[in-house]
Amino acid sequence: MKNKTKGVIAGLAGLALLSGGATFALWTDSASLTGGTITNGNLDVAAIGTLAWRDVSVDRTDGPHAITDLTTWRMVPGDVIEGTQGLGVALEGDNLVASLNVDTTGSTLPTGMTVTYDVLHGATVVANDVALGSDVALRLAAGTSGQGAGAPVNGVGTIVVNEVTVPTTANFSVVISASFSGAVTNQTATAAQTALSNIAVQLTQVRTGTAFTP
Repeated sequence: MKNKTKGVIAGLAGLALLSGGATFALWTDSASLTGGTITNGNLDVAAIGTLAWRDVSVDRTDGPHAITDLTTWRMVPGDVIEGTQGLGVALEGDNLVASLNVDTTGSTLPTGMTVTYDVLHGATVVANDVALGSDVALRLAAGTSGQGAGAPVNGVGTIVVNEVTVPTTANFSVVISASFSGAVTNQTATAAQTALSNIAVQLTQVRTGTAFTP
């Protein structure tokens, strides 16, 4: 009896080992996803060319005409000159909105001198007669593409920029206007200088305002 019992126990143990190590081949299948490539957009601003000055005095019969060298040109009462700096602005991104900020540093101007600036988008004036020292912030939005069930809504005053890389021809410009009053008398402000420096342009992404949840 003892030997038979030992044989049964050994057989059960072997069966247990076999059943515990067995692998059941159940159905499987697989497929590959096509995937895709996600491409980031672009935000860029650059100066196009150099600040170009011209004499736009209304009473000059030969105006407007270029000022080839501002360092040797001399201003007198009644003169008005303009300096234009082109800007290339690029925005690419279906939800890309940015603030274009023009930051100027105010300075003490000679008596009779007035300096203002405009910002243009193409030929359209988008900021007019801004005093030197006052800042401007313009709301820009990239053109949209690839949207399926909707697209961002651009509010009133938003400038849509469709360039995805900085263009070779300026799509924005800052125009500085300096005028010397013809009403000054005697030798008022003779040999005085008007310093136009520290004019900065910054392009910054924002996710506030129209089309964004607070």
